[in-house]
This record gives sequence, C-alpha cells and structure tokens, in this order.
Amino acid sequence: MLQIYCHPRAKISSLPLVVGAFNDEAIKVDSHLDSDIDNLRKKGYLSTDLGTVNKIYTFGKIPNEIIYVIGLGKRSEYNRKNIITGCQKITFELGEELLIDLPSLSGNISEKEAVGIIVETLVYNNYRFDQYLKEKSEKELKVGIIADEDLSALIKEALIIGVAVNNTRDLVNQPYNHMTAEDLAGYAQELVANLNNSDLSIEVYEKEEIERMGMNAFLAVNQGSTAGPKLLHIKYQPVSGPFVGLIGKGLMYDTGGYSLKSSMNTMKSDMAGAATVLGVLETVVKNALPINIQVIICATDNRINGHALLPDDIITAMNGKTIEILSTDAEGRLTLADALCFAQKYKCKKLIDIATLTGAVVVALGEDVTGLFGNDEKEIQAMIAASQESLEELWPMPINDAIRKKVRSSKVADLKNSTGRNMGASSAAAFLEEFVEEGIKWLHLDIAGTAYHDAGATGAVLRTIYRYLKSPY
Repeated sequence: MLQIYCHPRAKISSLPLVVGAFNDEAIKVDSHLDSDIDNLRKKGYLSTDLGTVNKIYTFGKIPNEIIYVIGLGKRSEYNRKNIITGCQKITFELGEELLIDLPSLSGNISEKEAVGIIVETLVYNNYRFDQYLKEKSEKELKVGIIADEDLSALIKEALIIGVAVNNTRDLVNQPYNHMTAEDLAGYAQELVANLNNSDLSIEVYEKEEIERMGMNAFLAVNQGSTAGPKLLHIKYQPVSGPFVGLIGKGLMYDTGGYSLKSSMNTMKSDMAGAATVLGVLETVVKNALPINIQVIICATDNRINGHALLPDDIITAMNGKTIEILSTDAEGRLTLADALCFAQKYKCKKLIDIATLTGAVVVALGEDVTGLFGNDEKEIQAMIAASQESLEELWPMPINDAIRKKVRSSKVADLKNSTGRNMGASSAAAFLEEFVEEGIKWLHLDIAGTAYHDAGATGAVLRTIYRYLKSPY
C-alpha cells in the first residue's frame, strides 16, 4: 500500500530527495551542492526538459544521499497538466521511500492546489496489476511531502481518491472468470462492510426478485447466460434531503449476443461504469461528503445459448415501454433503462449514469475524451467544470428531435434499441432519455473510449464525478 505523508522541513533525513527544476533557472537544493548541479547542467549531463529525471549522488555533502532532479520545462508554460507529466516517473523504481520538495514542483501554482495533483499522480503511476503473475513485485512506495504548511488533510483526501481510482482499475482489469456478477456483488458487500458507516446499506437482489419488479429489459440481456443476474442497490444517507442516483453499466462480459462481436478481447471492461460508481461511493464515504447517494448496478453478462435474446424480439421495460431489438449487441442500454427506472422508484431526483456504451463515441471523440449528455444545461456545465478541475476532458454531445424520432421509429414497439452506427452515441443517449421522468435531472457519461486503454483500465471520470458531487456549482 502506497503511503504519503507530510514531512517536516526541519527534520533531517538521508532519504532520496525529489526536486523540480525549470529551464534556464538556477537549481537551488543546498549551498553545498548547488554549484556541482550547475556544472552538470552546463556539461549537458542534466536536463530540465519536462518529465526528465536526473539522479545525482551527493557524496555526503548534504544529508540526503541521492537527489532526483525532475525537469519541469519552461516556467511560462507550466500548468496543472504539466505537474502530471513532470511527476509521472516518480515511482517505486526510484526508491521505496522518497521525499518530495513540494514548493520546487509547484511552480506558479499554489501548494494547496498542486499537492492534490501530485498525490493523485503518484498513486496512479505506482499502480500495477500483477496478481496473476507468478513473480510479483513486492516493492511499495512511501513518500514524505515537504511543504511550507501542514497539508495533511489535502494529502489524505487525494490519497483516498487515488486509491479508489486504483481499486476501480483492479475491478475492470479482472478477467471474467474472476469477476462475474456474483463476484461484483461480493465485492460491493465487502466494500460496504469495510467502510463501516451507519449511514450506508446494501441490498443485492436475485433473479426472482428482479422478475417480480418487472425489470424485463435487464433480464432479457441475461437470458443467454448460465450465471444469474444481480441487482445491486447501495444507499448512503448522511444528511436529510434528496438522493443522487449513480448508475453504472455492469456488463461483466459482452459477447454481443447473437449480434456477435467480430472481436471481443477487452470486453471484460464492459463493467467499467459499475466499477466507477463503486469507486465514487468509496471516495464519498471515506471523505465524508454531506450528500445522499444511491448506487444502482444491473450486473450480468451477455452470452449466447438456446434461450438468448434475438434480433426482432420485443421486450417490455420496467416502466412499461416496449422495445424492439434490432441488435443484441446494444444491450447495455437495456440494463441501464431498467436501472434508471429503479432509481426513480427509490426517489432519486438527480441521475448520473456511467457506461462503456457505444463504439460510436470512440469514433467521435477518441480514447481521451468522454462523451457527456444530459437534459439540464446547468448540470452539464457543472460536470464540465468538475472535469476541468480533475484534468479529465469531457465533451458535450447532442440529443436532438431528429435523433429522438429515430429511436421512436419502430413500427412494432415504442422504441428501437439501436438505430445503427450513424450518430450511435447520441441515439443510445436518446434511448436512455426515454426512461427519465419529467422533472428529473439526468447526466449520461459514455466512457467507451476512456475507460480502458492498451495498458489496461484507467479509472476514468471517477475524480470528475467526486468533485461534481463535492462542489456546489
């Protein structure tokens, strides 16, 4: 477990010291060492270009036996994003215990603002998923942050956020044979137990109970699976007032059903929305945010047998709307439709769903930008403001009447579950909108591109949603 703490400036230590340095500025570490560092730079042995790491042995001239000089580039170009780039190589590979000089890494940014970015970056870049490797790394990093004031509370909050992001990444990186709907339910129950908060409760509904509630859209996706569905419902109510519903897509594995995917590698990541809302819950409870939330996850896989959902089938969702199935690979929106209905049944007045919903959003925005949809402009702008604070990029996407008309264009049912690839992300959002009641504020984040990259799960948008819930925008 990564440890990060405030280290008193006056406390003498022999631990390796990490300092930041800008181009064309003197590097100030200690008067006994500064001229040597300057000579190394003049001879071309030391670079201060952004993200470079220079290791210097001090040979007893100062108590710290090693200095790591981190290049920060030009001060005039230094910003919050550059803090991430500058600190991304500060990992356990530099040493299992380090000291970081915060003022030198902050530049023109306040230490209070910079420390959270640095802590979250350290936690993120010291992540590894090696539990299925025969040889595992036993190295863990312990970091002391030297600041001009006590920033312990900010460090603690950022550390909680960073750990929750990594827990989310762990869930998404798990292969299906270790992360079924039942496994996810077990994880959620264990999480609630470990959070040990009297304002927190969980209910896990089995197939028979889901049937009684009429969640037939959710159940239709599960028809072809030998593993039963699970409906997870977590309530956190520390204050009086309305609930925010956090709804995560929980497709534990997506084959596409009879509309079979041509390639389904990485489809273990189709439950990233579910993992994200559990991570958000973790940050909200541990940081004691005074906000009521409900987490709703319809967890299942999408597989094929003789009972599986077929194209041309017509199903009835929890709110009574009928759906013509054009593609069994447009299954996530079916589970989310019933989850949205469930959340409103339990009096959630604001809904946020997070889902790896469409390949179309990846075509539109790529792998680094999350698509954002909603029915309230103020809430959309509030989420964008939170994303800017978290340095995660969101892009507002349209739902217009033409798109709504196509979703409603079935000749045999109230809705189509797919309108094809063109405007696919918007039509999926328009489909979900059909299950949001009048007067309910709703946001939809399509993380199909951002949740999982070549290196594995990213934990995308968790930090954004946490700050959205925290801040009174």
